[in-house]
Amino acid sequence: MTAAPPPAELLGARTAEPCVSYFTFFLRGLEDGADPQAAVSTAPGRWTVLAGPGGVLFRCATTDFHPRVRLESWSGEPPAPPGSWDTLDTVEFELFRHGKVQLNEWDGYPSGEPVDLGGPGAYRLRAASRGRVAARERHTAGEMFFHGTEEWLIQLWPR
Repeated sequence: MTAAPPPAELLGARTAEPCVSYFTFFLRGLEDGADPQAAVSTAPGRWTVLAGPGGVLFRCATTDFHPRVRLESWSGEPPAPPGSWDTLDTVEFELFRHGKVQLNEWDGYPSGEPVDLGGPGAYRLRAASRGRVAARERHTAGEMFFHGTEEWLIQLWPR
């Protein structure tokens, strides 16, 4: 009889509030050639989370605001996010040189501190978001560049 693997451990967490443009922010590997935005050209019509070269894109419910984002790195697959979420998606992506990632705004400006995932390799990412309807309503009412309302939990672990 084989023993069950140990439960995954939370290795680190960061929070950020990237400025969203074109409904989008992204996670990018800190390495040459990491351009997850390139995936948009071949993306299906409707997507919320999209893996691309060296990172992952996240599509918000509206634009010109600052969602609250918690980025977590784990030793293995983490437990499902607690609570109620509007979206829940899992994708895979690869880092080829450094194993460090950073949240970025659409124009490429970094948002928050980099996270070291421990080296190059294949990773899984689970993204959950909520507050999407409320964020869209605030934007429709004419508010711009507000903070919070839409929240994201992004969990990363080695594949």
